Amino acid sequence: MTSNIWMKSCVVTLSVLSLLLIMIISTGKVVVVDNVTRLAKHVRRDPESGPRKKPNIIFILADDLGWNDVSYHNSSCDIHTPNIDRLAKEGVRLENYYAQSVCTPSRASFMTGLYKSRHGLENVLAAGEAGCLPNNLEIMPQILKRHGYTTHLVGKWHLGFSRRNCLPNQRGFDTFLGFHNGALDYYRHTHGNPSQPKDPDIKYFAGFDFWENEKVAEDYTGQYATHIFVKRAQEIIANHTQNEEPFFLFLSLSAVHTPLQVPQNYIEQYEGKITDQKRKIHAGMTSCMDEGMKNLTDTLQRLDVWKDTVLVFSSDNGGEVNEGASNIPLLGHKAQFTEGGIRVVGFVNSPLLSKQVQGTNYTGLMGVADWLPTFVEGIAGGSKDPKLDGVNMWESIRYGTSSPRKEYLYEVGGNCNWNEGDEPLTMYGTIRIGDWKLHLGGVGQRIWPNDKDQQMREIHFNGTCSSELHTLHNIRFDPYEKHNLYQKEHDVRATLLKKLKYHCRRKVPTVPKIERKEANPQLRQGVFTPWLDDWNYLEWHPTKADIEHTKKRYCRWEEFCGDTGCFNGTI
Repeated sequence: MTSNIWMKSCVVTLSVLSLLLIMIISTGKVVVVDNVTRLAKHVRRDPESGPRKKPNIIFILADDLGWNDVSYHNSSCDIHTPNIDRLAKEGVRLENYYAQSVCTPSRASFMTGLYKSRHGLENVLAAGEAGCLPNNLEIMPQILKRHGYTTHLVGKWHLGFSRRNCLPNQRGFDTFLGFHNGALDYYRHTHGNPSQPKDPDIKYFAGFDFWENEKVAEDYTGQYATHIFVKRAQEIIANHTQNEEPFFLFLSLSAVHTPLQVPQNYIEQYEGKITDQKRKIHAGMTSCMDEGMKNLTDTLQRLDVWKDTVLVFSSDNGGEVNEGASNIPLLGHKAQFTEGGIRVVGFVNSPLLSKQVQGTNYTGLMGVADWLPTFVEGIAGGSKDPKLDGVNMWESIRYGTSSPRKEYLYEVGGNCNWNEGDEPLTMYGTIRIGDWKLHLGGVGQRIWPNDKDQQMREIHFNGTCSSELHTLHNIRFDPYEKHNLYQKEHDVRATLLKKLKYHCRRKVPTVPKIERKEANPQLRQGVFTPWLDDWNYLEWHPTKADIEHTKKRYCRWEEFCGDTGCFNGTI
């Protein structure tokens, strides 16, 4: 009997020692426990309670999609987006969310977490311009790679390609399929119009612009771009089903940017319902994109990837009403700082959202610069970067708490020492603090829509448009910007103007808009390729002809820091 007790005692002791050894090996620490049950608790971890894999991140960016171009905002229901609607209505709809007024600055703010006055890319990059997103800035894919993510860009880049070190694969993306310029023919995959006369002016540059990583991708010619991009996104998801690493997928669609092109079957549903031809094609392009959203989410669910994924949908700016888009009831359009130019469609959908926020509107203030800290700090578990303008919004969106963001800067520039009453006006900018939004018109700017939009606004609001240079609106009570309180709310105006000046003094030099005829793809077998790798940009000085040509096309030459241009960074 004594022998049996001794043997049982040995078995228990050995079990405890074995478990303790397992724990020491797995943790590198000796943990003192007072019984076998507690030790087993440490060693036998329930998979459900253990640390989860970092969530996958999918960011889908539509191009020039208007506020009124999705069904859940569209009271007239002239465009059908059932799949976008479902994702939005089951997730969290961002109803107080802002981008920049045009595409390049929005994309740069998304990548850097900085206001456009602090990353340097304040204007749209034309095909022949030498600048690109400054290489001294660490951007989203580079940061996420440090946190264990694989990174993929599908679609539009539009952050510069004059040098190889400007390209997506050199800026942190493991894979890239898409184009470098701001737009492309959806079938030929060219930028510009090759049928134009061979004018030496940069605005007539035309060439092929479709790439797989850093190789020209001609095999896709003839296929519709939106179909190509969604299919590649599905392939990326499928390739990661057995991969322990989380992925970041930036699906940067060309839709619904011009040219207005889409297969006829997407237009047919709008025959007899939409009379305006541009609006009809635009609607077809939007429906094609909507179909892509269904295909993408079906793939996520079929492969059981959805449960660990956060999906965000956004537009890069307001819709271009002259090309079939609509921002009604918001005032204005793309390239303006009225709400219709910068307040954009956006939503988040994920099983990781709290149940109480699924299917709700989030009305907290948010901007496109917030996605970098939201993804890196909020989702990937990175640390806060105090240099960023963006704010981590993840907990606020996930649980429906109040927004940590209290203000958002849209643009600022000119003479930072300008005072009210000084003539001429030499400072411009747009800022929102709380419910208040201030706009200073600036030299050569106009904030009100063109004649076509004025007519649309008069029909919709039965009102008239203003041409006032400075405006102040309470966006909460006046979201359509009908009542300018600039001359009435003196204290509010002074507060916003003071903050605008603060941001003006923090502004970095704008990446110069120097155009080069050497960029002409006709000099490189008809393909848009990097052209400055053998040219030291920082030591180059533009000719007088270059300067005059640029001055004629752009009205803010004073931002370029003198006649030779300047940039404080590495290109």
